[in-house]
Amino acid sequence: MVRYLRAELLKQKRTFNKILIWLAPLVTILLSVALMRGRFLQIGAYNWWYMLILPGSFTMIAAFMAVKERRKNRHGLFGVAVQKKKLWAAQILVCTFYLLFTCILFSVLIIVEGLLFGGDLSPAQSLTAGIVLFATYAWQIPLWMFLADHTGVAFTVFVSLLCNNFSAILFAGKSCWWIPFAIPARMMCVCIHVLPNGLPMEAGNPLADGAVAVWAICIAVLWYAGILTVTALWFEKREV
Repeated sequence: MVRYLRAELLKQKRTFNKILIWLAPLVTILLSVALMRGRFLQIGAYNWWYMLILPGSFTMIAAFMAVKERRKNRHGLFGVAVQKKKLWAAQILVCTFYLLFTCILFSVLIIVEGLLFGGDLSPAQSLTAGIVLFATYAWQIPLWMFLADHTGVAFTVFVSLLCNNFSAILFAGKSCWWIPFAIPARMMCVCIHVLPNGLPMEAGNPLADGAVAVWAICIAVLWYAGILTVTALWFEKREV
């Protein structure tokens, strides 16, 4: 499996994906510095990040990766790979690593932003929020790669933004927060005390209750494992 991962990382050299994992968090920070002030500086940046820029950028990364391989006919590897599902799993794992990197980078930039311009979020809150966003968004990677392989980049990104935004707005603050697309926004209520609409939460708001955290992360991890397994079995059955 290590050789598959090395091959996938090698194929990502000089691609837009390697730029995007740096560009997306940096653009978010620059926008917040230009447009926000005071207590809204950091929480505004985080709200734009998990509601729009993160789902859009990592869906693009997953879709670009899948479509590029489809267009190149998997570089002829279908005819020589003994376990084709490892090709698919390696792509998903590389994309998952990129998601982790960009989430941690954004958290670090938020900390730096707070030190330079002030803000309400502590370094611990920022890092926790970044790790939680990674854990609760990662399950979507195999889903969007599968959809992009069957449709294309533009349609996949559109569906991703639609699902993530509408679910966050409609379900994150309600009893059905466990709907997978709504979980990241629900967890940001716990981690950084920000509502899906970007407004800071008032003290005593029940949405800040951290009791849902374990269940939320478990649900997201199970979805990741389940979709990865199902799509890998589909990929194994593909013909040359």
